[in-house]
Amino acid sequence: MDQKEIYEALAAIVGEDDVTIDPVELVAYASDASFLRAIPVAVVRPENKEEVAEILKFADENRIPVTPRGAGTSYAGQSLAYNNAILIDFVKMDKILEINLKDRVAVVQPGVIYGELNKELRKYGYCFPPDPGSAIACTVGGMVGNNASGIRAVKYGATVDHVLGLEVVLPGGKIIRTGGRVWKSSSGYNLTKLLVGSEGSLGIFTEIILKITPAPKYTAMIVPVFEKYEQGLEAATEIINTGILPSAMEILDDVCIMVLNSALKEQDRLPPAGAVLFIEVDGSNQEVVKEEAETVRKVCEKIGVKQIIYSTDPKRTEELWKLRHSLANLLAKLRGENIAINSIQDFAVPISHVPEAIKEVKALAAKYGRLMVAFGHIADGNVHLGSAINVEDPAQREMAVKFASEAVDIIIRKHGGTLSAEHGTGVSKAAFIELEHRDTLTLMRGIKKVFDPHNILNPMVMGLTEVPKDEFVYMAGVK
Repeated sequence: MDQKEIYEALAAIVGEDDVTIDPVELVAYASDASFLRAIPVAVVRPENKEEVAEILKFADENRIPVTPRGAGTSYAGQSLAYNNAILIDFVKMDKILEINLKDRVAVVQPGVIYGELNKELRKYGYCFPPDPGSAIACTVGGMVGNNASGIRAVKYGATVDHVLGLEVVLPGGKIIRTGGRVWKSSSGYNLTKLLVGSEGSLGIFTEIILKITPAPKYTAMIVPVFEKYEQGLEAATEIINTGILPSAMEILDDVCIMVLNSALKEQDRLPPAGAVLFIEVDGSNQEVVKEEAETVRKVCEKIGVKQIIYSTDPKRTEELWKLRHSLANLLAKLRGENIAINSIQDFAVPISHVPEAIKEVKALAAKYGRLMVAFGHIADGNVHLGSAINVEDPAQREMAVKFASEAVDIIIRKHGGTLSAEHGTGVSKAAFIELEHRDTLTLMRGIKKVFDPHNILNPMVMGLTEVPKDEFVYMAGVK
C-alpha cells in the first residue's frame, strides 16, 4: 500500500485529526533518546482499545510494521518506526482509570506519565516506586514495555515487580487480558511477566494494573565524598555487606562531579573528588532510618571519606536528587556534537563483580583513547558507562564498534553480566544479543512467532528478526 492509502485507512479508524503523514510531523517522530533515526510512514493517535485493535487488524492484514511509542525517552531505539512502520502515539490514552486503596492497585492507560501518576498517588500516601531518570516525561506503557527501573530499584524492584495485569491487543486485533488484581498466582504460564520488557514485539498494552506501595514516611540522604573512585566502590560494597538495603545508592565519578559543578553556584558545588555516593535510606520508623544512616556514615569514615553531606529535610533531599537526575543532560553538553555509544550504557554484573568490571572497561576505554564516565545504580550492580564518538568519522565509528564489542565481552563472558539492566535491548544492543542469549534466542524467536506470526510488531528490536551489524546503522547521514 502507498502512504496515501495507509492514511485513508487510519483516518477511517481514528478520524483525520488523529493521523498524520505530514513530512514535518513525521520527522519530529523520527528520533528518540537513542540518537537512532527512522521516519514512520504515518503517525496515528488512538483514544481507546477498540481503535488500537482496528489499527492492528489493518496493519496485520496488509503486513505493515507497527511501533508503539510513549514519550520517546528510549535509549535503545525501541520507539522508532523502522522499515516504514506505522507509529502509534499513545498521547491520548493518558488516563488514570482507578486508584483502589483496598486492593492496593492503580489501573492506568499506557500514556500516563510516570511523574503525574505518582503525584496523584502521593495524595493517598502511596507510590509506584521504580523512579527512572526520565520520570517527569516517560509513560507507564513505555516503562512496562522496557521493564524500566531507576534509582530505587535496589529496594523496590524494577517495573516488572509492580505489574499485576495487562490488557493487550495482539496482531490481527484480538484483545486479551493477562494477570489481574491478585498479588500472587501459580496458575498457568505467567504471560504478564513475559510481556513486561517485550519492547512492543509481542502485543500492545491498552490498560495496565499496577501494585502500589505505601510511600515511606521518613528518609535520610547521605552524600559521602571520596578522594578516589575505588573508595566509592569499596564503600558501596561494604554498606551492602552490613545488611542495610538503601532505597537508593548512586555513584558518580570525577568527570560527573566536574560536570555537575559547572552548572551550580559556587556555594552549592560538590568538593572536587574521585567519587561521590548519593545514598538514601527510608522507612516508616524515624529511629531506624537514623540508625541506618549512622551505619552508612561509619562505613564511609572507616574507608576514608573526605566529606559527608547529610540531610533529613525532604526539600534538601529533593534538591540533591534533582542534581543527580540532571546529570544525563549535563553530560550531553560535554559530549557536544558527538554521539553516545549506547550499546554499553546500562550494563549490570553481579554486585561483587562491579569494581573489577568497571576497572577493566575503563582500562579498555583508555586503550582506545576514549573519555569514559561511570555512574549509576551501584547497589544493584547496574552502572552506566558513557562515551561518545563522531559517527560521521569512519575511523571513529570502526573504533567504537571494536570498543563496544570488547566491553560487552568483558561484561557478559567474564563477569556473567547483562547487556541491559533497565533501558532494554532495542536496536542499539541487538548486534550483541546472541552473546548473552545464545542458548535461548531460538525459543525467544519462537515465542515472537506465536504472538506475531507476520512479524509486524516492532520487528527490529531485540535481535528477534533482523540483527544490525552495529548500533549506528540507522543514524541520519550514516550509510
